[in-house]
Amino acid sequence: SQFLNFSDLKMLLNILFIIALTSPVAVASTVLGMKGIMPGEDKNNGSCAAEWWRNLVFALVLALAQGVMYILGDLLGSTFMHLMESLSKWIVFALCFSIFYRMLMNTLKIRRGDNLYFVQNQKQLILLSIALGVNAFIAGMMTEFYEPFSNLTPCVIAGVAFLWSLISMTMPFSQIRLTYNSLLNVVSAFIILMKGLLNVI
Repeated sequence: SQFLNFSDLKMLLNILFIIALTSPVAVASTVLGMKGIMPGEDKNNGSCAAEWWRNLVFALVLALAQGVMYILGDLLGSTFMHLMESLSKWIVFALCFSIFYRMLMNTLKIRRGDNLYFVQNQKQLILLSIALGVNAFIAGMMTEFYEPFSNLTPCVIAGVAFLWSLISMTMPFSQIRLTYNSLLNVVSAFIILMKGLLNVI
């Protein structure tokens, strides 16, 4: 018997797509690990715990925004995408390519540390959430033709984004993190592109 059948490969690709799509949340959450803000790391446990919970809320908002932006993209796409069903494969490719291009263009900024966003107030958090959700919005527009986990997709996106943020929070900041983030961004971009190409083939 085959090690992986077509259904397994399709599921694997769907999982990789969601992981890649939400990876910018991990990059944006890099600043949460800059001070080593795990509770109990220093003697000032009260202050440390308060900072931890603040960043936990930060991570949750970013994650939920990913799901919301996907839903908004779905709502927009559902108004006209059904009219272009004959071009469905190419539309999915075009939208995947646009996500790929955006992520690739951000790679140099990530390497230089230009995208380390320090959120000081609610307005900045909202703006950052929207900016990070653009790729999810684009992905939502192709729901008519590609929906990785059916109606659960927005929840899966939010859940994976939250996990990305939590992982990033627990990793102390260092210069090598910038290299890691840029590599993560490139790999994720090519996973998105691969999905688009496979959809055409």
